[in-house]
Amino acid sequence: MEQLAYRVKQRFPGVFSGVEAAARGVTVLRFGRRIRRARADAVVQGTVRGEAAVMRPLGLDDLDALHGFLAEQPDEHLRYFRPHGFDRAALRAVLGSGAFLNYGLFFGDRLAAYALLKVAPTGSAFIGRLVGPDYTGLGLGRFLAVYLYWQASKAGLRARSTISRDNPASLRSHEAVAKFEIVAELPNDYLLIEFPPGRPETPVLAVG
Repeated sequence: MEQLAYRVKQRFPGVFSGVEAAARGVTVLRFGRRIRRARADAVVQGTVRGEAAVMRPLGLDDLDALHGFLAEQPDEHLRYFRPHGFDRAALRAVLGSGAFLNYGLFFGDRLAAYALLKVAPTGSAFIGRLVGPDYTGLGLGRFLAVYLYWQASKAGLRARSTISRDNPASLRSHEAVAKFEIVAELPNDYLLIEFPPGRPETPVLAVG
């Protein structure tokens, strides 16, 4: 099902938008309670380069912070990261949707990294991560992958990801989390991967 959805998204983006909107409603009906349960136990506090940091769920109150963070990203950081639209209307819809689990890594009020699980009606939760340029190279990508894997497991969802073969850094950070299975090879040199079930331990935020 996910393979077909990916192909439709690539070839018929207009059709995909309508199908995706309907699918979100089905997702909330099937998994809304699990998603809320995982989000209720999602706050992780720790340090990054010795500075106090917190990873927590995002809500509509975080719209300005998320919109500003995405607008500041250089184009090369967004090359492989397009899980949804970045304008304010699209972000408001994402933050208000029960089919997305959105999270941010904060230093005080400053958003430094964004992560999400995009949940499908099949029970697959697709991982997305974006680290701000000031914090790349520290291992935050790996932490975000572990964190999302943990949240997906708490919700009883299958943690999956689509990764470009041309993005070796993302592949390495996923490999550092757990041995994953390649489910399918997708168009445009992308891979559909899935992590094995179960990661009950709360991730430790101690980076750099």
